[in-house]
Amino acid sequence: MATLVIVGNGFDIQNGLHTSYWYFHKQYNDQLDEYFMHFPEFFDDQEWSNFEENLGLFDEDNFRENSVFEPSMDDMIESSKYVNGYNDEIFQKTDELVDDIQIAFTTWIRAIDVKKANKFMEFPRGFKFINFNYTSTLQDVYSVPDGDVLHIHGKARWNVIFGHGKGNGNQSQSMGSNYDEPWFEESYQTIASVTDKFHKPVNEILENNREQLEKYGDVTKIIVLGHSINNIDIPYFKCILNAYPDAVWRNWNHKGEENDGVSDTHDKLMNLGVPSEKLFSLSSKKLGKAYPIS
Repeated sequence: MATLVIVGNGFDIQNGLHTSYWYFHKQYNDQLDEYFMHFPEFFDDQEWSNFEENLGLFDEDNFRENSVFEPSMDDMIESSKYVNGYNDEIFQKTDELVDDIQIAFTTWIRAIDVKKANKFMEFPRGFKFINFNYTSTLQDVYSVPDGDVLHIHGKARWNVIFGHGKGNGNQSQSMGSNYDEPWFEESYQTIASVTDKFHKPVNEILENNREQLEKYGDVTKIIVLGHSINNIDIPYFKCILNAYPDAVWRNWNHKGEENDGVSDTHDKLMNLGVPSEKLFSLSSKKLGKAYPIS
């Protein structure tokens, strides 16, 4: 019999690590503000609490109108160099936007020092983990063998996978020709590719890891630790639910004065199909008593 543990960012936060997007915003707001003006969702999310999801809505017109000076029709009639120069500059500007955001995020993640974590519980031996975090908290703080941890979206030191889950990740390829301004078609395609580049390939990741997700054996218990169960991660949960239909679920989450993560995630798991009689949701504040440090 096996116990499978699904770990989300709430676990690292409960360990005292500064892994919430609030800290990312605090450190990189000034540096990245010129880029996020082209993502409307960031205007309503002043602390980037939904950072990855916000990347899924890129205002292409805003970027085109404010990032590069567009040549006039007279300029283009005079010489094709103006069109070529414009397309080249669009390519450079979009590259800078994507690279700077990706570098900032991975730099921030890699700077998280797990040695500062405050260990508050103990995991029984033999637990298997599906870790949605990039940190090595489980290995370095809780002494979980690396072979027992599947980092589904990569690890801080390599292959950090982040992004939104909107659309299918192929907007630029499916984008039709612009018949009004065909001379700018190359630049339109380049700008449209921004949304693609920030797309998290969940279906591909799931298929690459499906064999491991489904081979944990006789799983009798599935524990969810500090995972918000965002829409983008639902395919993983469905896969796990289908693979281990008889398992009971224990959902531990944060319950604060303003945010009841326990009820919220409980409802999400119910909507996914977890049977009510097999699902128990509790405040993560009680984890230390349920799994005390020996």
